[in-house]
Amino acid sequence: MGVTDCNEDLKVTTIVIHWNNMHGTLPDEVQFLTSLENFGLVGGPLHGTIPEGIGNLVNLKNINFMENRLSGTVPESLSKLINLEYVTFSINENLTGDLDFLCPLENTIFQADCGGADPKITCSCCHLCCDTTEHECCAVKLLPWADIGNCFPTLPTELRGEDNPFSD
Repeated sequence: MGVTDCNEDLKVTTIVIHWNNMHGTLPDEVQFLTSLENFGLVGGPLHGTIPEGIGNLVNLKNINFMENRLSGTVPESLSKLINLEYVTFSINENLTGDLDFLCPLENTIFQADCGGADPKITCSCCHLCCDTTEHECCAVKLLPWADIGNCFPTLPTELRGEDNPFSD
């Protein structure tokens, strides 16, 4: 875990840090990691907002900030990332807003806190909607590994299965 892959120019392409009790915020300088393709910071008590400059990561395919303490709204600059395949911001109790600006990214799987009695996020194109109170996610659109209506408890990444782009 950590920086797990670099390209031939020795630029970082993958950062995966899961369940390591990492504290802090996402720095604005993350915008300079323009070769980054996979960015997974899961299960740590990261807090603060997602920097607007994350929209400069034009090669980003997978972003997973599940189960942190992020707050504010998801930056609209993410809509510029046309290579995105998988996006999850679920189980971040203070992350709010409308993710419909991401809907034009048709080939992207989205997961967010858009489920339950009091959803923090609205998202008409999300495939998985999670409920931060019940700690479960439900498929609201058909997925290769989950039929509509399938619900499952939120689990550590290593227990989620091989189809997760952030599996070890």
